[in-house]
Amino acid sequence: MKAKKVLLTVLAVSIMAGGVFVSPCAAGNVAYAEEVQSQGEAQEAEPELTPEQQAAKEKEEAMLALRNDPNHVHKFKWVAHMNESESAEGTMNYMCTECGKTWYYRSIPAYTAFSGETAYKIETAPEGATVKIKTSLFISFNADVMKALAARPDVSLYVSFLDQEYKGNRVSFTIPAGEDTMALVDQNGYVGFLFLGGKYGLKMEVPMEPVEDTTESAEAAEASDSTENTGNTEKDLTTAAN
Repeated sequence: MKAKKVLLTVLAVSIMAGGVFVSPCAAGNVAYAEEVQSQGEAQEAEPELTPEQQAAKEKEEAMLALRNDPNHVHKFKWVAHMNESESAEGTMNYMCTECGKTWYYRSIPAYTAFSGETAYKIETAPEGATVKIKTSLFISFNADVMKALAARPDVSLYVSFLDQEYKGNRVSFTIPAGEDTMALVDQNGYVGFLFLGGKYGLKMEVPMEPVEDTTESAEAAEASDSTENTGNTEKDLTTAAN
């Protein structure tokens, strides 16, 4: 009976307010729905991609579509792939170059993966493109990279590296399109970045931060300790004599 009176009172107040009654539960659900929608819109907002990132994304989406196409005919080829860590072993993948499906793979040294992946990027680059390579470990290419450039005279190659292998200044150079790159390879089948930088113009990107020389301060501290110890010894001897 009491519950009925409360319900009637609520209905009466609602009618007096304008004839529209909104349940508190319903209002809460509306507010929650609006909050969820707002969160969803925030999650959907993606950061703006660079032209290179956008092109890579579109390529990956196209390859995924091919991979899911039951009528797609695979074209397998051995392709080198680097590990996320430059110093770790890479893989040589037997994969379809059109959809990316990998049939099987084997481990290869990190340097072989680095040069092999660079060569593949050159082979598959769009017409007239500049392939960009950045490394913090390696300071040379093997002949495969130069062969790839020779086969794609429309492609240029930008390389950013540290001039003391895994440390030093970050510097860069660009091999222009159409160069006789095979003439750059030495008798052992390699070409160094410093040599290429000397030929095509080595540019400073990020200077190495100076390292504080602690040798002098360490020597001064050691001399100070030695002097203090000597003074304490002489004081002890004088006290003992007295």
